[in-house]
Amino acid sequence: MSKIQSQQGQAHGIGVHKMSQSKVSVGDWIIVGDANINAYVFNVRSDTEVAAGYYQNGAKAIKEDFFWDGNRWQFKSEGPCGSYLKGHEAAIVINGPCRN
Repeated sequence: MSKIQSQQGQAHGIGVHKMSQSKVSVGDWIIVGDANINAYVFNVRSDTEVAAGYYQNGAKAIKEDFFWDGNRWQFKSEGPCGSYLKGHEAAIVINGPCRN
């Protein structure tokens, strides 16, 4: 994480890119899977499960469930399982971690 990203996250009261730990809070950005997808945490269900939004293929803001596999965050379902985000929630995801 760059110093600029860290400062931006602190300025907006959010964490940025919690990569190597499962402990996250609402408003944190996590990195998911081998493709390193940025996802914004909307709900923390447990220490190992969250609901987060991500920008799918640069076309759709999607909310899905993710789980911590001991090393990184992963999609809970293998197939399409999310819901479309709208309004403010979609804007957060579309703008990404550097703009929020």
